[in-house]
Amino acid sequence: MEVAEKIKLFQGECNTYLIDDEVKVLVDAGFDYQGKVDIILITHGHEDHVKFLKPIMERNPKCSVFISIKEVELLTSNGVKVDANFKGLYEGKTVIDTGLYKLEVIEVPAHTRGSVAFFDPSKKLLFSGDTIFKDGVGRTDFPESIPDFMNTAVTMLMGLDVDIILPGHGEPFNPNEVEGMEDAVKQK
Repeated sequence: MEVAEKIKLFQGECNTYLIDDEVKVLVDAGFDYQGKVDIILITHGHEDHVKFLKPIMERNPKCSVFISIKEVELLTSNGVKVDANFKGLYEGKTVIDTGLYKLEVIEVPAHTRGSVAFFDPSKKLLFSGDTIFKDGVGRTDFPESIPDFMNTAVTMLMGLDVDIILPGHGEPFNPNEVEGMEDAVKQK
């Protein structure tokens, strides 16, 4: 299903997005995408977001995988072997240029220590991972979570000038459609 210009959503273990552009980028690997991929972006290392990383990489041996270096231990515990194809993501330093989109990295350590979001300010588009959803916020009851930072992470992402949020689970949404996000954070 096309959710934005050149962006398709595949629902699997988590939402997996394909940016079908000059550079073909997959955001999260919770769906066994069969096509060509140049880059895979991982919002965080939970098993549902990396479940099909290995077979996708095997079909695309030259693709690069970008993930926060804070997630390497979690990746390894979920059976992912980190090798030379893996690249670190750094807020303020890493920009993924697909052609149409220029995705900046935003660190949102809460759901996991190394959770990141990807934001294109000119297109007003945000891949939020498991930090925010249309109906609430991500869980922070995992050993690798930092619950005290969830409010800061949500406030930061909801404060961006965004027209569409592409979450790790559930349907894409416009942040103006969401009421009570602050209450959802307080309940965590």
